[in-house]
Amino acid sequence: MSGKNRQLYLTSSTLDQPFLDWCADNLDNKLEMVVDIETPTGTIHASDRNKYVGGTFYEALLVFPVIKRTVGEWLAPTIQFSQLQLELSNVDGRYNDILPHGANYGSWVGKTVQVRMGLAESASTYTTIFSGTITEVGGVVRSVKSVTIIARDNYEKLSTVFPNTSLTTTVYPDLDDGLVGKILPYIYGDYTVSFDPSKAVVPAYPTNGKNAGVLAFTSNLALRISENDLKTFDTTNVYLFRNDKFYLIDPSDVVNVGSGNKTFEIKQGGSGGITSIDGGAFEYSNSDTFFVRVKGKDLGAYSDNIVWIARDILMTFGGALSGDFHSNWATYRDKSSPAQSNIAGFKCRVWEDEPKSAIEYALSLLEQVRLEAFIDRSLKLKINSLHFEDYDASPSFSVKNWDTVKDTFQPQLETQNNFNRAQGAYDFHPNVNANARSTPIYNNAASVTQIQRAISKLVSFPNLYVDTDVEYQLIEVLRLASAMLETVTVTLTWRALLKDIGEFVKLNVEIGGTIFQDVPAMIRDIGYDPKGLTIPMKLWSMALCPFPGYTPGYGGTVGGYNATITQET
Repeated sequence: MSGKNRQLYLTSSTLDQPFLDWCADNLDNKLEMVVDIETPTGTIHASDRNKYVGGTFYEALLVFPVIKRTVGEWLAPTIQFSQLQLELSNVDGRYNDILPHGANYGSWVGKTVQVRMGLAESASTYTTIFSGTITEVGGVVRSVKSVTIIARDNYEKLSTVFPNTSLTTTVYPDLDDGLVGKILPYIYGDYTVSFDPSKAVVPAYPTNGKNAGVLAFTSNLALRISENDLKTFDTTNVYLFRNDKFYLIDPSDVVNVGSGNKTFEIKQGGSGGITSIDGGAFEYSNSDTFFVRVKGKDLGAYSDNIVWIARDILMTFGGALSGDFHSNWATYRDKSSPAQSNIAGFKCRVWEDEPKSAIEYALSLLEQVRLEAFIDRSLKLKINSLHFEDYDASPSFSVKNWDTVKDTFQPQLETQNNFNRAQGAYDFHPNVNANARSTPIYNNAASVTQIQRAISKLVSFPNLYVDTDVEYQLIEVLRLASAMLETVTVTLTWRALLKDIGEFVKLNVEIGGTIFQDVPAMIRDIGYDPKGLTIPMKLWSMALCPFPGYTPGYGGTVGGYNATITQET
C-alpha cells in the first residue's frame, strides 16, 4: 500500500478505505475537521486552523472535542442521544450581537450543527461525522471569553410528543367533567381480535354527557374513539360496561358514524336498546364506559406491520420525510424468513393515550422484533438488526495490534443485559391498562449450569399479541442475552474512520493475556477524537456467541444462535 509517493494525501480527491490504509501504513495523513453552525443571522464556519474548503473560509476558533455517535443500549428504557459540545472563542466579542442583549439576538434552539472531516482543503473528500440541532436546555452558554454550543443528533428533532390532542370544552361544551383534558388515543393495527376475556378493549368516550337532551334521555349520546382516522369500526360490536358486565348495544341504536370512523352516536331508549338493565332500554349514566372493536390507521398492506407503524409515527409526529429513512426500513418491513424473524407476518397494534416521545415509542416498537435504529453516516435513519442470520461472519476490516492506540483495548462482560431465564409479558389491553398475557418461562439450562445461577428478566412486548410471534422473539432475545456478550472499548487509528454503527469488524488482537483470533465484533458506539485523529469505539465481541457462518474457537459457549432454550414446566 505504500510507495515512492509518501504524500498521497496531496493528490487524492477521494476519501476511501484504500487511502486510509495507505495513510496507516505511512503514518501520515492530512485529515482535518470543520464545523458549520447555523445562528439566528447566518452560519459560522469554524475549525481548529485557518483554511479554505470548497471556497469557504473556516476560521481557527475552537478545539474540537471527541465526537461520539451511538445506537444506545439494547433493551434500554430510554433513547440515548449523540451529543456534541463546542466552545467558540469570543474574546473579541464578535458574536455579542447574536447573544442575549445583542442587537440581532434570536433563538438558537433547533439551529443545525454539522461537523465534517476530510483531506485538508479538498472539498470532495469531506464526509459528515456529526449532524444535529442545538438543544432547548443549555444549548448556548456564554462566558467572558467564549460561547459554548450544545447540540444533539437528529433524533432530537423526532422527540415530539405523541399523541397530542385532548378533549376540551372548547370543542365539546357538554363534556363530562371527568373527561376534560383527556388525551385522545392514537390507534394502529387490529383491535377486532384477541381481546379475551373482554368483549372489546378499545374505549369510546362520551363527548356530550352534560347535554340537557342527553340527561333527559331524549337525545343521542355522542362518543369519540380516537385522534386519528380508523380503517374500520364494527357497529355490531359496541359494548356498554356497567357494574362489571358487558352489554351489547343493539346495532340499530348505533348511528351517525362520522368521517374517519372515529365518532358515532348511541340512541337512548331505542327500539332495541338494552332491556336487561332495570328492565328497560339504554339510558346514559356518567359512570358508564363503552368499548368498541376497530382497526386503526390505514397504512394499506402494512397496517399491522411493526416497522411501518414505527416509521409512520416518526413521519406523522416527528416531521420525518420518506427521504430521511434508509432503504433497509423497507427491507425489514418485508423480511419473511426465518420464522423467528418473519417481520412481514408478525402482527402489531398500538393504542396510546399518554404523551410519549415519538422517537422513543418508535424505537420501542422496533426493539420488540430485535431491531434498532440510529443516525448513520449519511444522516439517514437506519435500522440495525440483532437477528443472528444478519450478522457478518467474515468482515473485511480486520483490527490488529497496530490498529489500536496503546492501553485502550479493554474487554469486559456486558453488564446491561446478561440473563439466562426470561418470561414475556405481551398484548397491552387499554381497558385494563396492562399487558393481558404472559408467556411461559424459558431458560438456557446450559448457561444456568455454567454460571451456577439463574438470572431472570421480564421482557415486555406490549404491541405484539400473537402467541407464537412473542415466543419467537423471547427465545431469540434469550439466546443473545445468555451468550454473556463481552463489550470491548478500544481506540483505533484513523484507518477506521469510514466504519459505522452496526457494521462488523474482525478482531485479531493479542495484548498481554488478551487474545482475540478472527472474532467478529459489532460496532455499538463510534467516536472521532481530533487528538491524533483516532476513532474510539465500543464493540460487541462475538467470541462466545456463535451465529450462522461463525463458530467460536473457544470453549464454554452456551448461548448464541444454536443455544437450546427450553420451556419450564
